[in-house]
Amino acid sequence: MSLGTSGYSGATSVGLPFGISPLQAMLLWFFAPLIAQIEKEIMGLFSRLFGSGTPTKVELLPDRIWLTEEAKWNGIASEVVERADSGSVAVLLVAQFPTVLTKLQEIAEQQAGDIPVMAVMASDLSVDLGRQLTLVESPVIDIIVGERHPLRAHDQQLEQLTDALPCRSRLAYHLSLEDPLMKTFAGEWVHQILEQLGMKDDETIESPLVSRQIAKAQQRIEQNLCSELEANSSAEWLEKNFRSADSK
Repeated sequence: MSLGTSGYSGATSVGLPFGISPLQAMLLWFFAPLIAQIEKEIMGLFSRLFGSGTPTKVELLPDRIWLTEEAKWNGIASEVVERADSGSVAVLLVAQFPTVLTKLQEIAEQQAGDIPVMAVMASDLSVDLGRQLTLVESPVIDIIVGERHPLRAHDQQLEQLTDALPCRSRLAYHLSLEDPLMKTFAGEWVHQILEQLGMKDDETIESPLVSRQIAKAQQRIEQNLCSELEANSSAEWLEKNFRSADSK
């Protein structure tokens, strides 16, 4: 079953206090490809009429949401192979926290292709790193991010660093319903609904509507930020810095 915008399945996640209802989730599951295509055509029209405000060298792909964390790691490993076969000159696996970096390093070490595959922290992404990979303007590099940061500003900084690389790039965020950020608004019952709808472990949810739900979650976290202490994982970061509604 393929319901996504680029070979993956499309749906959305739901939850309180700003999620959508189970009925809306089911409707979106079936109509996500049409919605995504319409939004893509509308944004293309606006870009032609008024120009694009997005970084010129970065193709930002839709968020890819997997059912489980294990499925996410397997999906990232498969995408590395796919991107290598699609003409990419290098693949960077990017983490926001050290625990995810460890998993991405394991994936990078398993790759035996002809192109370089490197796992790095988002904070280490720089023009100098691009020079080390001998990147020039015409080739394309793929940047696969193994998580979103709870604060959107960190993701935006990563996208700006990507745009500063001396080459064109494709950037994709991979998450799972088990990721701490997703759990702030999507409970276990979301996983159960999607399984009942027929979603498999090797499929992803891809929809601009999902990306907007994630942005809302990040906005809510920012509004309830009590500090910004460093952490080794997203879960630890949320525990240290996020004051949830339940804790007030």
